[in-house]
Amino acid sequence: MDYLLGIDAGGTFIDYLLVNDAGEHTSYKSLARPDAPDYGIIAGLADMADYIGRDLEQLLALVSLIVHGTTVATNAVLTRSGSETALLTTEGLIDLLEMRQGVRDDLYNNHLEAPPPLIERWSRLPVRERIDYQGKVLKPLDQDFLRQQLHLLTRTEVESVAVVLAHSYVNPLHEIQVAKMLRAELPQVHISLSHQVLPRVHMYHRVSTTVLDAYVAPILERYLQGLQEKLQSSGFKGTLLIMQSNGGTVTVEKALQLPVMSLLSGPAAGPAMVKCLGQKLGGADAIIMDMGGTSFDVSLLRGGNPGMTDSSVVAGLFYGLPVIDIHTIGAGGGSIARVDSGGLLHVGPESAGAKPGPACYGLGGKDATCTDADLILGLINPDYFLGRRLRLDPAAARQALYENVALPLHTDIDTAALGIYKMVNTEMASGIKEITLEKGLDPRKMTLVVGGGAGALHAAYVARELGISQLLISRESSVMCAVGMLCCNYRRDYYRHCYCLVADMQWQEMQNIYENLWSQAQSQAKNIKGLTLTHKIVFMRYYGQHHEIAVEITEFDSLDSSVLGRLFHNQHHNLYGYDLSDHDTVIEIIGLSIVAQGESRPAPCMECITDNGSRPVLKGSRRACLEEIGAFMEIPVYDGDDMSLGSNLVGPVLVEQRHSTIVVPSGFALFCEGNCFVMKQL
Repeated sequence: MDYLLGIDAGGTFIDYLLVNDAGEHTSYKSLARPDAPDYGIIAGLADMADYIGRDLEQLLALVSLIVHGTTVATNAVLTRSGSETALLTTEGLIDLLEMRQGVRDDLYNNHLEAPPPLIERWSRLPVRERIDYQGKVLKPLDQDFLRQQLHLLTRTEVESVAVVLAHSYVNPLHEIQVAKMLRAELPQVHISLSHQVLPRVHMYHRVSTTVLDAYVAPILERYLQGLQEKLQSSGFKGTLLIMQSNGGTVTVEKALQLPVMSLLSGPAAGPAMVKCLGQKLGGADAIIMDMGGTSFDVSLLRGGNPGMTDSSVVAGLFYGLPVIDIHTIGAGGGSIARVDSGGLLHVGPESAGAKPGPACYGLGGKDATCTDADLILGLINPDYFLGRRLRLDPAAARQALYENVALPLHTDIDTAALGIYKMVNTEMASGIKEITLEKGLDPRKMTLVVGGGAGALHAAYVARELGISQLLISRESSVMCAVGMLCCNYRRDYYRHCYCLVADMQWQEMQNIYENLWSQAQSQAKNIKGLTLTHKIVFMRYYGQHHEIAVEITEFDSLDSSVLGRLFHNQHHNLYGYDLSDHDTVIEIIGLSIVAQGESRPAPCMECITDNGSRPVLKGSRRACLEEIGAFMEIPVYDGDDMSLGSNLVGPVLVEQRHSTIVVPSGFALFCEGNCFVMKQL
């Protein structure tokens, strides 16, 4: 029997989900090892194999497919530990990385400092050439001058080179010539060409995205190839797919062709997990929250589809490729609590990570974290963490909170812990407000889908603050993204610059471009089963606007300029609350795009719990402090892993699972519906 394996490598834990066609499944969590070349994945797999009574080779021999989401690229950017990178760009433009878009990201913050560029100025070298916006060569490439620049690079330890020349999205001739000379002079370096990474009109967007691609490429290549070799040498003979930030999966080879798409690859799988919830969600809009050990990731599901955006930011650095629209804040279980010089409490964004981790892990951590506060409040069983695989140290947690929070605030440890708990809940609610209320969406009309090892500990209070009445918590919510990865299919996005006014639009010319893009997609995905063109998109803007917006036209077999213009006006109104349809404003077409996807992988059949007539299993009780009570009291504790279909509980109760604990406060009820818990406000 074939098994599928999802692996989500987060900042603190690595999550695994092993499932077969019969619905037999096992979830597992191991501490990440950022200092190990494979991030500790093979060691975690060996522990998982031992947990199910096999050795590593026996386990991997059963697995036909592994889908892996990795934080290697993201961590390289966050910690600035990527490869030594150089930039070759058109003469006069080497300072674009520092100029950014010419305005402060936070317009009214006079103290805001943009993050320093990934490439120092002396590693940004000018290239003498010029192509205009129509693709006409104004100044041929000065090859003698380029050789001088490449000679300078040969005297450095550069591992990767980003090549970004003006208007290469129209005519890539000079970038191709530069790449040819680079390969001859520095055959060992990785080369990222902007016309292949991001063939779009905005110069800063192209240079920032291409530099990110070059910066993470050697790191990602060593990691993925090393992991693939270790898996194969350990008996794995199946296929390894890598999760991409657009919600799709690709092979290792394809992932290394565009390394920047592996940024945020793990959280991008979260929205796909709702496939496993089946009819329980129905067609309702949903908020997907994932509270792990390091961060809190939140995204939206509207009409059954995850929200997409054509750009994102990592550590203040822009990249302009289609990604799942995920909002991330530093509010995870390992988020560090501290008191500033003014006596104010802060939680995050810094995290204790996997090493040394929260103080209660007993691995050397001295900082007070959210997990330490949860433990002191009695919400976590110190003897049942990770299903008894890691015993937590309450004394170490109390000492960390006393020294770092209670003492500076002149309060007791329990009050400090409750303050941390409340602050984290408020920060997460604020993060959800940013992607709902601030965009004109009402979270009260949505369902909150809970994920992450720490998510169920806090979700009810987040929902209460937002007025959300229903929460869905999968039985495997603690490994939500690992589950979601097994639901994702191949996806690649293709873009072609195309400038014209909507009034001058020729449908046949647009169709020709779409057909060329589709041919390109087919040639690059010959072995992908069920490859389908799923989306046709036009990027448009009002004349004089700086940014364009995407308008989908997939359902149209033909279009005239008036219909296309009306579609743009409607989309602009949906996004910004107004349009200029009454002003005869000129509309420009900037580019065309398609999405090519493989055959949709069905959600893994997760064995459901049947109704055996038993009542919820009471494990006992313990003293715990819930936010709405504000004092310690005896709270019943139930075994969540043994709850059967149809069971229900009324708060306040704690429901323990192997990898998480569900806090059911007063005013909430929890219902077991097979592979999912439903929590509702009464």
